[in-house]
Amino acid sequence: MKFRRIVTTAAALALGVSLGAPALAASESADARLTRVTQAVKAALDIGDTYAEFYGEPQEGPLGTSWELSWSTEDTGISVTATDGGKVLSYTTWEGSSNWDNRYGPSFPDMTKAQAKEAARAFLGRVLADGESASFDEEEDSTEDLSAESCGFRGTILLNGISSPLRFYVRVRLSDGAVRTFWRDDVSEYVGSLPGARSSITADSAADKLRTTLSLELRYVQDQPGEQAVLRYVPRETDDFYVDAATGELVNLTELRRQLVQNNGGGGDKAEYEMSSDAAAPEEAGGLTDAELSGISKLEGVLDRDALAAEVGRWSQLGLTGYELVSVSYWVDRDTGEVTAQLSYAKKTADGIARRYVTADARTGALREVSGYRPCDAKAQPRLTAQAAQTGAEAFLKALWPEQFGRTALYDSREAGQGEAAHSFTFAQKVNGYFFPDNAITVRVDAADGSILGVSRNFDDTVTFDSAGGLITEEQALDAWLASYDVSLSYIAVPAALDLMGEEARPLLDAGYSYYNTLRPGYALEEQSGWYTGVDAKTGALAEMERSQSAGMVYDDISGHWAQAALTELARYDVGWRGGKARPDQALTQLDYIALLASADGYGFDPAEDDADSLYQYACQRGLITREERDEDRTLTRMEMVEMLLNSLGYGPVAGLQGIFRCDFTDAADIPAERMGYAALAQGLGIIRGDGGRFYPSRTATRGEAAVMLWQYMKR
Repeated sequence: MKFRRIVTTAAALALGVSLGAPALAASESADARLTRVTQAVKAALDIGDTYAEFYGEPQEGPLGTSWELSWSTEDTGISVTATDGGKVLSYTTWEGSSNWDNRYGPSFPDMTKAQAKEAARAFLGRVLADGESASFDEEEDSTEDLSAESCGFRGTILLNGISSPLRFYVRVRLSDGAVRTFWRDDVSEYVGSLPGARSSITADSAADKLRTTLSLELRYVQDQPGEQAVLRYVPRETDDFYVDAATGELVNLTELRRQLVQNNGGGGDKAEYEMSSDAAAPEEAGGLTDAELSGISKLEGVLDRDALAAEVGRWSQLGLTGYELVSVSYWVDRDTGEVTAQLSYAKKTADGIARRYVTADARTGALREVSGYRPCDAKAQPRLTAQAAQTGAEAFLKALWPEQFGRTALYDSREAGQGEAAHSFTFAQKVNGYFFPDNAITVRVDAADGSILGVSRNFDDTVTFDSAGGLITEEQALDAWLASYDVSLSYIAVPAALDLMGEEARPLLDAGYSYYNTLRPGYALEEQSGWYTGVDAKTGALAEMERSQSAGMVYDDISGHWAQAALTELARYDVGWRGGKARPDQALTQLDYIALLASADGYGFDPAEDDADSLYQYACQRGLITREERDEDRTLTRMEMVEMLLNSLGYGPVAGLQGIFRCDFTDAADIPAERMGYAALAQGLGIIRGDGGRFYPSRTATRGEAAVMLWQYMKR
């Protein structure tokens, strides 16, 4: 986990940006300070003297002064936010003219992502202050984007060589490596001076203390539908803690953050509700088609509004007496043909409008789900105890879903507090003495009258469960779970009581704050080494969360091949063939070639998983072939390969002109006159250079030749 700076609505001020910096002082005029800041910023960003207009405006805050600087001409401009000491906090440039170059078809960006990162790194070296350095986030996706005009990078600003909550962002234009956008967090957004990166406690000792804050629950989990549920130690939700590096004390960050919000005026708005009216009844239709009649037949046997209301009304536990039935909606499951109805009820109360939404089987009226809302006075105390509410909930569920409820036990509950409408209970399936929360029933009971305010069920009766023998202990599981975290010295955002901080906090106290974030060196459970859901209860191994991640195209059959460079560079941009095999010497089929060209447009196709119909639909829309020309397994000649590419790029009308083209291939006489334009353009564009000076127009093309031809075109 990462601890980030907390910014509440009450704290969203235009804060100063220099630790302890004074407001504009009488001893130094505003224009003199602006002159000093402007000179520092121009030097850091290498801003020239060509701009026609310039403005500099101070922004005063409880922690000091920041400056908004802007340079502009008629069609260009620069905006900068800087500290009073000239440190650049944000930077944006804009241009009115377009960089569109009118080139046909796909092409490689002028700069790779790695080169853009080096440009970002160089920029950061100019704008970061002494004691600051940049750590870029690791990129999970190595694929580059052909259509990208710029590339963005995020990361953490290290202070005195250790991690901090300060973040940065840099966006680099790929045409020339210029930074277009930059922003960063700064120490000036925190109260107090920055302590040195020293510690009185070792990382191992801090980890031992943090271990005491962890708690694991042993329960059944099912990672994928249809899989057997297995026992796993899963982390319980707990408060965040850190170990103060100076004192070695374990500190509850969650509690401090709560005080930060409460003492600085955090709060929320009460929602308002209005009565809704019935939907207008549909007019009778005229003549109907067979399809329409078939659709209508799916509503056969469905109960009407009054009959449904009568069935639902049998459940007195819902407390619908005095409620008005506002509307009834029906919908048909396209796969099963089952019809579901939702009945909407409303009732005016002294505190507002209460609502109930009841979902039922439209043919039988059997309850499926209930949800609702009852407004209540913020000072009202629950009239019904949690124990009485639980007794009523259990009686209701025994009558509603007796078989499934019989396999559950109380898993979680929440007692209604002052101004809250309902007690809440979750009953989860229990197997071999352990809970399986994926199969659960949740019910909300009105704390005023005991009626059922809501009920929902998620229950899969087909799940099978692993045995409960040979389990590791919770202590062993905690050791494995703690080992997945990085516990190292870093700066942490810690809310501090301002009345204990002396005169440096006086501006914030005068502004009405009692707590504010400061930076303290310490130890916390930072990011894990992977994405884990818990610890396997039998093996002790960390259970890793499944996530989709694009690793880009990688081939295992091109090492040493003459087309390796082209295939590798194309694959970096996700252009090529999925499945791990390039098969560069294999004859090029129509399907192969269309998949290759489509990938350059960002269309991914895997023959092992995807239907070729959608690919050919794309090919026809793109003008690669007509519907009648579809022949997936037909091999293409080199001439056909060139012709299809140039047609797709818009060169077809020009290439079709006869008598105006010539080319230098030694076998030009073998090229049909009506296709000479294609051969000449291919040679002129540098996408076909010939094999020993020959074009070989009728020779069967290979997948490697197709990739190299596209690569040459994109590098032009």
